[in-house]
Amino acid sequence: MDELRAVTEELERAGIDGWLIYDFRGSNGPARPLLRAMLGEELGSRRVFLYVPRRGQPVLLAHAIEAGTLSGARGVQTRIYSSTQSLDEELRRALDGARTVAMDYSPGGDNPYVGTVDAGTVERVRGLGVEVVSAGDIAQVMQLWSEEQLEQHLRAADVVLRAKDAAFGFLGEALALGRKVTEAEVQKLITDMFAEASCVYDHVPNVSFGAHAGDPHHVASPDKTLQAGEVVLIDLWCKVDDESAPYADVTWMGHAGPPTPEVEKAFAAVRDARDAAFRAVVEAYGEGRWPTGAEVDRAARRVLTEAGYADAFTHRTGHSIGTASPHGLAAHLDDYETRDERLLRPGLGFTIEPGVYLEGFGVRSEINVYIDADGPHATTDLQAELEVLP
Repeated sequence: MDELRAVTEELERAGIDGWLIYDFRGSNGPARPLLRAMLGEELGSRRVFLYVPRRGQPVLLAHAIEAGTLSGARGVQTRIYSSTQSLDEELRRALDGARTVAMDYSPGGDNPYVGTVDAGTVERVRGLGVEVVSAGDIAQVMQLWSEEQLEQHLRAADVVLRAKDAAFGFLGEALALGRKVTEAEVQKLITDMFAEASCVYDHVPNVSFGAHAGDPHHVASPDKTLQAGEVVLIDLWCKVDDESAPYADVTWMGHAGPPTPEVEKAFAAVRDARDAAFRAVVEAYGEGRWPTGAEVDRAARRVLTEAGYADAFTHRTGHSIGTASPHGLAAHLDDYETRDERLLRPGLGFTIEPGVYLEGFGVRSEINVYIDADGPHATTDLQAELEVLP
């Protein structure tokens, strides 16, 4: 089983004795791919533990009333508990000989994307004399892209970039003709192109004019028209119509007429922060190591802080690219909203998208990056200058 092999290889690399997966009524998102592969969709209504040792057969702890439901688990030794006392006894048996196990928790609650196990359950395991560490890097090995997924991402990236070009072309023509155009019209143009390309999306793209661009999650308005002197922010994403296909996700900036020095300064700072983050990943790989998401976030944030925009950069630098939505389950570029110490390892795809959000306008620039055996590569274009619309 590919998922199990990837997990045990990561346990070996990290020198951890095993991964103790805990789930209560679907609570464990990071471990869901392995639970689904080994146990199926039905996990029951009681606590479930799946212990995956670095070497040896995985052990499933299931409640007595659900033993029949979970008895078909493949390649797993099933043990039954009923009372809390018998649960502790079976946990002790399963973990016999283990000194350090990983669980899906975040030390200090620093990263809620990793921390799905409640503090009491961690205390219970530690009470058995076992050291518990975070399973963040173990869980994300199941988010590594296959060659087919990379190809799907590149196809989606091509569609996204063509839709972006069409949107700015449409805006430029409208301004040249003196015709009013709304955010919602541009949004529809983009979604129509996605449909023509047989691509899908979880929610509609972000089209923001003027002050609306200062709201990172603005919803396109059917009434707001583009005025001379306003910025244009278009954030768009899609994927090919396949459940396992990763998204492509890009943000591009324009301006109706010549930009003011204030807008030019903000865009230059955002662009430089984006490029500093990308360089941080490249340089880490050049040193023969995998950087953390937090490390790369700091590289971008330093640039914007030095440019005077520390208080205007109010979100993480980037996110993992997912298959169910643009935001995935692997490492994010974040030492601000959370502290993401997961490693940016080969096989992962993510965005780099610093931003500056001010009262009258906002600026963001977003690229996609994939790491292969040779290191990181941008899979989308890097915007160097604002798109100046006539």
